Amino acid sequence: MTTIMDVETRSGVSRSTISRYLNGKPVTSQNRQKIEQAIKELSYRRNPMASGLKTSKTYTVGVVLPEITDPYFPRLVKYFQNYMHENGYQTIFNSYGNDPELEIEHVKTLANKRVDGLVVATINRKGNHIRECLDAGLPVVLFDRLIEGLDCDSVTVDNYQAVYDAISLCIRKGHRKIGFVGGSEYYTDITRFRGLCDALGNAGISLREEYINFANILEHDATRQFMRLMTLTDPPTLIFCSNIYHALGAFEAMLQYDLVIPRDVSVITFDRLSASPYYGFIQCIHPEFASICQPHKELSLQTAKTLLKRIQFGMDNFEPMRLELKTSFYMTESVADIKEDS
Repeated sequence: MTTIMDVETRSGVSRSTISRYLNGKPVTSQNRQKIEQAIKELSYRRNPMASGLKTSKTYTVGVVLPEITDPYFPRLVKYFQNYMHENGYQTIFNSYGNDPELEIEHVKTLANKRVDGLVVATINRKGNHIRECLDAGLPVVLFDRLIEGLDCDSVTVDNYQAVYDAISLCIRKGHRKIGFVGGSEYYTDITRFRGLCDALGNAGISLREEYINFANILEHDATRQFMRLMTLTDPPTLIFCSNIYHALGAFEAMLQYDLVIPRDVSVITFDRLSASPYYGFIQCIHPEFASICQPHKELSLQTAKTLLKRIQFGMDNFEPMRLELKTSFYMTESVADIKEDS
């Protein structure tokens, strides 16, 4: 079994300096590189129990998610957990079933268990429970969703710009009657809806009220809201689904009601369904929906790195680290070019 003495021999750095590094205290960049290289070459893993007794660290982190079994989070959890394990940390997961009060309870429970840091994908709008953690010196990284007005480390994607650009492209393809199926409560849905509205507004197009359908994530509601748009006297030529739940609703509507995409309606979704666990078969059904694709692995790894960095350097002189990653756009035949028709 590799010990700290082996790391000392391989790196040429004193044991006390290595201990400082392992306990999250600053060391010179030159020593840090030597230590990290030795740890990698030796596959050294610290003993969390022994280290915790000396430093009051638990070498555990908590992750609070809306629903751990939904199509979006499992792939992210895998990358995050693996990276934390490689760096000597165990991960405790809690899911709150999209209940804002249960989210608060889980955050406080994990904080009381003295985890070294937290990652939270929140649905709360005020964030008092997050602020309490930060005030107590507990590092928190907001993942996927922000809380307006809260200074906190975060890792998100370019929700607004991604939708703005995708809708602008569809407008250039001749679409002026554009519908929306999405949520109305979460940061991501709100930001994406704003991107859609601004893209239309800057093109001189008004978003018609009857084209806005807010759907909850209960079973089949997104399907119902999608078909409500389709049965309008003057239906939209394109429907944007703002997250993976509503994308599944569009997919179900296509199959259940024998819709021909894009003849009956063009479709764009936020997140590619076939990239989700157990939904790979969807790419065999044509056309696959045009999608704004999130960099899932990078999201997970950057969240883990941000949390570890905050744990290492502490909360003194706190300045939030805010990382916004770029998405990509996957265009398919689900978006018709109707310029000539227009």
